[in-house]
Order: sequence, then C-alpha cells, then structure tokens
Amino acid sequence: MANQRFWMPRATILTPLVLLLLLALACGAAAPLETKPDTAPVPAVGTSLQETPTAMPQPIAAGAAPVVNPGRLTWMIGGWGNERFTYNYAVGGGNNFARFMQGYLIATNERTELIPGIATTWEISSDGNTWTFTIRDGGKFHDGSNITADDVWWDFMHYWGKDESGSAIERATQSSAQSQARNTVAISRPAPGQVSITTKSPDAGFPAAMVSETAGNWYGVVPKRPKVHDNDLEAAYDKNPVSSGLMRLTRHTPAELMAFERFEDYYYQPKFGLPEDRRPRFQSLHLRLVPEEATRVAALRAGEADIAPASLATKKQVEAGGGRLIFGLEGAYMYVRLPGCYKPQLPCNNKLVRQALAHAFDKTVIRDQLFGGPEVFQVKGWGVATPSSIGYTPELDPFPYDPARARKLLAEAGYPGGRGMGKMIVNTWSSTAMPFMPESAQLMADSWRRDLGLDVEVKLGDEAALKRDFLTDALHGQILVRDNEARLDGSSSIRSAYGTPDHAGRMHENPEITRMVRDALAVFDPQGRGYLFNQTYRRLREEAYDIAVGYANVPWAVGPRVVTWQPWPLAFYPSNIHGITLK
Repeated sequence: MANQRFWMPRATILTPLVLLLLLALACGAAAPLETKPDTAPVPAVGTSLQETPTAMPQPIAAGAAPVVNPGRLTWMIGGWGNERFTYNYAVGGGNNFARFMQGYLIATNERTELIPGIATTWEISSDGNTWTFTIRDGGKFHDGSNITADDVWWDFMHYWGKDESGSAIERATQSSAQSQARNTVAISRPAPGQVSITTKSPDAGFPAAMVSETAGNWYGVVPKRPKVHDNDLEAAYDKNPVSSGLMRLTRHTPAELMAFERFEDYYYQPKFGLPEDRRPRFQSLHLRLVPEEATRVAALRAGEADIAPASLATKKQVEAGGGRLIFGLEGAYMYVRLPGCYKPQLPCNNKLVRQALAHAFDKTVIRDQLFGGPEVFQVKGWGVATPSSIGYTPELDPFPYDPARARKLLAEAGYPGGRGMGKMIVNTWSSTAMPFMPESAQLMADSWRRDLGLDVEVKLGDEAALKRDFLTDALHGQILVRDNEARLDGSSSIRSAYGTPDHAGRMHENPEITRMVRDALAVFDPQGRGYLFNQTYRRLREEAYDIAVGYANVPWAVGPRVVTWQPWPLAFYPSNIHGITLK
C-alpha cells in the first residue's frame, strides 16, 4: 500500500477481527503475517519515512564537541498559550517554549525514527498491555540532580495516574491526558532503573504518541515532587520550572520573554552513552512573544531577531533584509469537529448531514486565497493522518467541493435547502500554530450559507475555554474549526476521540467503531499496523465526525546570522535546535 508509514518492526498481538482483516490483505499475495508475541526490547531505531531502518547517527570522534557560538539567538514566537510549564495544564503554544526545555524518554531525528533518549530501551509485554522503559544512567536535570526511574515514575503518575489526591482524569485540561488516564491501569517500578505503564487495552502507539520527541504533546521528564498533585506545588513549579532538555530557563517575563542558557549536562551527548552531541551550538536564547507578523519581520530585517514564524505574504520583505524562508513540512493540520453528534436529537446525528457539510466548502480556496498556495498549505490527509503518518494513503484526502452533491445529501437527510436545521454556530480561535483559522471558518460559513441555505454564525473564542467546553456538552450540536499537531503516530488522537467510550471528548457512541480503533491500536507488526490504521482512518473519514481540510508546511523566516538550520518534518514547533549554527 503506497505511502504507508511504519515505525517499529515488532511482534503482533492480534484479535480475531484483526486476523480476518490481515488475512484479507494477504489473500492472493504474500502468506499471512506470522504472530510471535514476545517481550524483547523494542529496537531502538524505528523505521523511517522511507519505511526502511537506518543506522543511528554516527558518533562524534572521541573528545570532539560542537563549536559553540558564544552569542545569543533571538527567536520570536507568535504565542505561547497560558504559559504553564506542565503539559496537562497548558494550552496551545506551549510547544513553542517547551521544546527548548523538555527532555524525552525517546528521541527522534530528521527521518522521524524513534531512537533512545532518556530511555535506553522500551519493551512490550506478551499481552500487549504493559510498556516497560529502562532509564539511562547519568542524565541530569537543570538543577544538577540525577534523572532516575523514580522521577519518571512520578511523571507518569502526574500525567496519567491516580493517587490519594485524585485522578488525572479530573485534573488535566488536555484531552490526551484524560484519555490516557482512562486507559491506564497501573504505573509501577518493576525493577531498579525501570518504569512500567499498564493499560486496559493494548496501545502500540504509546511510545511514539506520548513519550517521544516526535509526539504532538510534550510529556517531558521533570524532577519528582513530594506529591503527585498539589495546587501549591504546581504554582511553585510554574515560577521555577526545572526540566531535562537542552536549555534551562533563566528568566521569564510573562507575555514578553523567556531567556534560556545552554545546558552543559544535557543527556544527549557521548558521555552519557549516546552517539552524538545534541547540545545547542549557541550559548543563550531569547524567546520573545511577538504576536504581530509585521513586527516580527521588521525585527528580523533590523537584525533584532534571527528566527520567527512568517508567511508567504512577507517573503519578499524577509529576502530584502538578507533573510530567507525555510519550511517545516507537515507541521500542523486544520480540521472541522462536530462534537456531540452521537445524540439522536441533533441534526448532525445523521451521517448524510455531516457529509453534506464536508462537500459544501472549497478547501482549495482556503489553500490559495488565504495561505498563498500549496507551498504552504496542502489539501491532503484526514486530520492526524498526513502523508508522513502511519497509515496514510491518498484515499484519505479531504472530500472534494461538490455543492450539488452536498445539497442532495442534505435533502436526503430530511433538511432540503437547510430547512429545519436551525442556527449553526461555528467556533474557532486565533491559533499560534495555524494562521488564518478565523478566516477559514468564515469561508466555510459563507459556503454553507450560500450552497446549503443554512443559518450560520462564526464565533471567535478563547482556545483554552473552547478546549474546556469541548470536554463538556457545551459545544454539542455546534461546530469547532481547530488546528492540531501533525504527528507520525495518531494513536493518542484516535484513542481519545474514537476508542474511549467513557471519555468526555468522544465523537461517537458506536461500539463497532470503538472495536475497530482498539484493534488497530493493538497491532505491533508494521505491515498490519499500517494497514489497519489506514482502514480505520478511511472509516472515520466516511463517518465525517471530523472533516479534513488540509495541513500546513510551517514557514520560518530566518535571518542572515543563521548559517544552517532545517526544521524536522511533523513539527510546527521549534525543532532540530542542535542543528542551528550561527555566524
């Protein structure tokens, strides 16, 4: 199957339904897949975007270290959310500062391979329910203390566990944290230097989707605190956040500046058993919050900034100042969510209504008129399944614009000309990762009004409030136009929305879809995993609870002081920071 993306050659744990699907795939071709559940460590090097394993990065020669520019890099950012330093409680934009601070159990590279980080190995039990991570010796936190398995155990408990203070289900504001907490049975320390997480149902995507650098979230490794959850301790941590990433925070002026220094004891270097030195090649960083693109570009042209998010509209200005645009491929995607449509009393409970909405707006207009063309925006993929993701094939691309078909579907659903549908509210926010979301929502609303006769109102809201409302019934029967992080492995997203029946943010109440999602999450064999993810995504696309729009290649304006840098794919946030060199 063309363009499938796999990430680790592992044994397969199959349910009968999964076996039938894989046998159908194999019919007339290769022999059925062999199933050999085992508990050997997951290979540290996963498979790449080219679907073939590649070697770990070559070690730097003994005694060698990167040349460090003594100066400062200035990076301007359009937003950083609520400035919380724990992912459970943060909102969009947190990736923009967390990627400098956080260390991860599993690292990645330019090919989105999974390679050792703070964890030296990760392994799965024979029943597929328990992941066990072995923690590297010698790693340090920013305060100089050692990274231990006890810290990682505390992190897992803090993110997804339950103790005397309650459960992360109630504490977390992030949907992925709540969903993972619902699926978590136990978090344990099975042996010295190891941490395990046991889930109700198998989740082959947990390493890539939850604890790796390639994940869309940032569940980093931070020092344990006296309690798993305590409001006073949380407030104190936000004032002095200590983590394990390649830079340490030295100053934080809210809504203005975060200042960082190179962390000499960052774990990703040869002295801690890793094959290359990934410490930054510059001494310090000023991360400045500048929401206005024009201000960011002017600062870059004046030499007051080195890197900033930009758009094609300002490309000539950037180049006139001696800079250039560099694209981070498949950074984020835009999609339309229809929450609460499992309720029979809502018009969107009818799949034909949802499909009519999907056909009744032109995604290419959003691409060409707002984003400036396919260099920045691609009308491809179904939500989390972009071309570099596990399970993608072109059949997942967005529904074509077909207003005649949309009107026919709406009439068949019992709402000819939009009569009886009632007022439709379209909610969105101004995103720090995806520009033009409010404008895109307005284009959709105009199309639905013109082509379907619907009464539509667009409301611009606060991201944190809308995400909170999404986990209640406040948005049921309405529409949410939002962005999300592209990623190699969509496990956390589909588990949260489609595989957790008791999750407040579920998109459906169809047991057959739940089983299909869980079966896909339970497969560890690369071929079977890619196939079942593809089949699951195709079914979810057809159901149209989530309507695909497309994904953005993130443009970064880079000033003349930056000699080399190439953002990694599937990252709308700062990435490959150790690859930046300055004049």
